Amino acid sequence: MTVPALPADEPCPVRLRRLPDYEPDDGDGPPMRWSSLRPATGPQLRLVPPLPTPDGPPVTAAALAHVLRRVLEVLDGRRQAGQLRSLLPDAAFEGLLTRLRTMRPGCRHTLRRMRMCFPTRTAVEVSAVMELLAPSGKGRVVAAAARFESRGDRWVCSVLRFL
Repeated sequence: MTVPALPADEPCPVRLRRLPDYEPDDGDGPPMRWSSLRPATGPQLRLVPPLPTPDGPPVTAAALAHVLRRVLEVLDGRRQAGQLRSLLPDAAFEGLLTRLRTMRPGCRHTLRRMRMCFPTRTAVEVSAVMELLAPSGKGRVVAAAARFESRGDRWVCSVLRFL
């Protein structure tokens, strides 16, 4: 059995109306026009010229790899941790010491790959893939993320995380 949606003797109570800003006028009145003669109020969009592209990266990959290799030398026990005190922020240095205390002695770290990203002119973000070789000969892959920021003529590591 089917039931009609509306009884035949009742008028349809639904009336579709146009949206003035989106649909064309159906001739009820003058069309709406946008006037550009009025002064603009409020914040305005101001176009600025694009930043000039740098000739190359602000720091070389070799310089960043050198810092990461120093960190790996500390983890291997071939370098004293105090030598990195001026290169790492307090949180990263404490994290390095904690990792050093929890590692088994005799492990060997090798930097395999490094990727750089330049979010700003004064910052470089680095992702690194390292191989950790245990004394038993069993190896595994470890990842690290670092952020270097320019402070004058030096690049200082602001964040260092081992994943």
